[in-house]
Amino acid sequence: MNKLIAIAEDEKDLSEILSINLNQEGYKTKIFANGIELLNFCKSVIPDLILLDIMMPKLDGIETCKLIRKESKLQDIPIIFITAKSAESDIVVGHEVGGNDYLIKPISSKVLVAKIKRLLNKTKNIYGANFLILNEIKLDMDSYSTFINDKKIDLTRTEFLLLEALIKNQGRVLSRDQLVKRKRIWGDDKIIYDRTIDVHVKNLREKLASSGKIIKTVRGIGYIIDIND
Repeated sequence: MNKLIAIAEDEKDLSEILSINLNQEGYKTKIFANGIELLNFCKSVIPDLILLDIMMPKLDGIETCKLIRKESKLQDIPIIFITAKSAESDIVVGHEVGGNDYLIKPISSKVLVAKIKRLLNKTKNIYGANFLILNEIKLDMDSYSTFINDKKIDLTRTEFLLLEALIKNQGRVLSRDQLVKRKRIWGDDKIIYDRTIDVHVKNLREKLASSGKIIKTVRGIGYIIDIND
C-alpha cells in the first residue's frame, strides 16, 4: 500500500509541486492550507508522514506540531518542517516541539525524498511479518520479540514498547513527560514517575548490552536514540 503524506502548506503553488513530485515517487498525498485542516483530517485518517510549514494562517506549524504530539495515536508520525525561517533558534524550536527534521526553503526535491525515505523505511515487512529495524536491533511487531543480530533477547512488554517508541523517534529527544503520557507503553491505569522511566531505560540498556549504547540520556530532559557516535 502506498504511504500517505500530508502536506500542510499555505503556498498553493509549492504544495502542488510537492504533491506532484511525491506522487511521482509513488506516495499518496493530501494537501491542507493550515494546521486546523490537518488536525481535523487526522481525527479520522492517520498519515504516514507530515510535511509542515511553520508560517500558516489560523494555526501555525509550531502550534500544530505541539497538538499532534499530545495525541497518543499521532505521537510517532514523522514530521518534517518546511519553512523559510532559517534562524538557528527557529530550527531548535522545531526540534524541541517534536519535529523529526527541518528543511529550509527553497527545498531540493531530491533531498526531501531522501529524508522521507529515511523516516518511513524504519519499519520493514519481511516474509509477511512487521519488523522495526535499527542497525542490528530488530523488533518483531507482531510477536513483541526482540532480536540482536538475529539472537532473541528477552525484554518485558514494557521494555519492548519503550524501545519501540525510542526507535520510531530516532534522532528526536523524548522527554520523560512525553514518555509518561504514552498509554501504549504503560496502560491507562498506572501512575508513572520519572524514576520509573529511568529504571526501565537502565534495564533496557543492560539487556541490549553493547547495542544499548545508542540510547543516550539528555540530562534534565529525557532520552534519545543517537546512532552517530
